[in-house]
Amino acid sequence: MRAFSLSRGFVAIALVAITVIATPSCKKEILRKRQYDNVLYEVNPVALYTTNAEKTKQKSALQYISILYTDLFNQSISATSLNRMSEVTLSIGDKTVASDLILRKLLVEPNVQIPTNDAMRNDLNQFVADTYLRFFQRHPTPYEAFYLKKLIEEDDMLMPEMVYAAFALSNEYYYY
Repeated sequence: MRAFSLSRGFVAIALVAITVIATPSCKKEILRKRQYDNVLYEVNPVALYTTNAEKTKQKSALQYISILYTDLFNQSISATSLNRMSEVTLSIGDKTVASDLILRKLLVEPNVQIPTNDAMRNDLNQFVADTYLRFFQRHPTPYEAFYLKKLIEEDDMLMPEMVYAAFALSNEYYYY
């Protein structure tokens, strides 16, 4: 009888242990899902350069092509096009010549975002300000604005494509 009560004690202890161990794993975890309405995504303001002297890092060939494409088309370049154009840079030793070839190719594309000659000449102040912001990420100094406006006013043959090409091939554009 004693052996029977001893084994009953072990069985009772084993049942209690199994119940205690198994109970937490059998509990159902309740996950709370949060649903948000009216989520606002704010864009952090980016500081503009005040002068070109603040630009100290030179753009790589891929950066130059990617940024140039974005400045001319107002959209990002596809990876395939970027790789194709970077091969031009790699195949030509002179970076300036390669940049000129790439720029000439992009300027004749049908969906390039360049203002018309009339739009440029009708509001020179806006054109100059927009061009400096687009290519140099800064406002022009008073002298720069005066000089570019004077160039455009005095030369009827100067087209917006030529101004954009001059900005894209300038030394300042190669730096950020």
